[in-house]
Amino acid sequence: MTRLKVSIFGAGKIGTALAANLSENADFSLEIIDRSEEALDHLRAMQIDATLRTFRHPEDLPALLSGQDVAVAAVPQTAVSEIARAAARANVHYLDFSCSGTQTLEILAELSGQRAVFTGCGVSPGMIGNIACGLLEENFGVTDLTIRVGAVPRFPTNRLGYGQIWNIDGLIDEYTRPSAAIRDGRPVMLAPLEEHGKLSIDGVNYEEFITSGGVGDLAIFSEFALKNITFKTIRYPGHLDYMRFLLDDLSLRGRRDMLRSVLCNGLPIIEEDVLLLMVTARGTRSRLPTEKTLCYRFSPDQQKGPFNALTSVATGYAATLLSLLRQGGINPKGFIAHHRLNTEEILSSPFLKPLRDR
Repeated sequence: MTRLKVSIFGAGKIGTALAANLSENADFSLEIIDRSEEALDHLRAMQIDATLRTFRHPEDLPALLSGQDVAVAAVPQTAVSEIARAAARANVHYLDFSCSGTQTLEILAELSGQRAVFTGCGVSPGMIGNIACGLLEENFGVTDLTIRVGAVPRFPTNRLGYGQIWNIDGLIDEYTRPSAAIRDGRPVMLAPLEEHGKLSIDGVNYEEFITSGGVGDLAIFSEFALKNITFKTIRYPGHLDYMRFLLDDLSLRGRRDMLRSVLCNGLPIIEEDVLLLMVTARGTRSRLPTEKTLCYRFSPDQQKGPFNALTSVATGYAATLLSLLRQGGINPKGFIAHHRLNTEEILSSPFLKPLRDR
């Protein structure tokens, strides 16, 4: 079987971590493409086995994909459609990590008739949708679904109990934008930071509250006819009160640049984090109330490089999907419903198994 030739656009944390994952596997041949020579120098220092290339203009991208099999968009949301357009012109498989907008989906629609298209292949959206669907398939009569995701420092040292674990702009969006949900069978938008609750996982206390952006498309749950779906974030106790102080008492909700500056300058960069993925399904069976919860805990694998658990699991999930594509375990064309793949098979892959805490 020939090697799968993968072009990763973006030499940031996600692109670098994915390259580190795939470069250790003889099934893949890698190219990493970025506008910044400085970003590629960082990869050279890590001695990742990949061809490194730069480009100047978007018009150059289809030519860079000549002879390749897959284009991966590990770039900011604003640049995703650019990579999707290049993949469509080059007629190669495509994968990204974000919620694809209408424009990107339109670009990818024609490509999906000939090649595999993977969208939203990180943790959230991405792997959490797979875990949730797997739980729903096992249980009949489920009416309510609560999805929780939390990446927190293993050793919290400040009052927020938090640090720079992922993109600060994404964190601000999560805390300030409405959250897509289902209430009484109908789609609604809920205010963020509401429905506060308490959790205990393996003897450690946490809190939960509504945030946005956790599930890219609630339509992946449509066949289960759920009455209520809620997405929440997990944090250490007290985090929510301090965030409300910043957002509301200091009025930083409407002063995004100042809020960003405060968080970027005040929060430490965290590499030793813990990622928690927790899904609870509630319903009835034989007229009796039932409830089942799945909870997975992940830690970083320092042997893979300086990547925290959130980054490692996101890229491990994407690497698993690409491996299944190469092995023929995934249809080579169409929009791939990766949320319906077998969850235990996904978690047992060599890209994710070393990260999972037992």
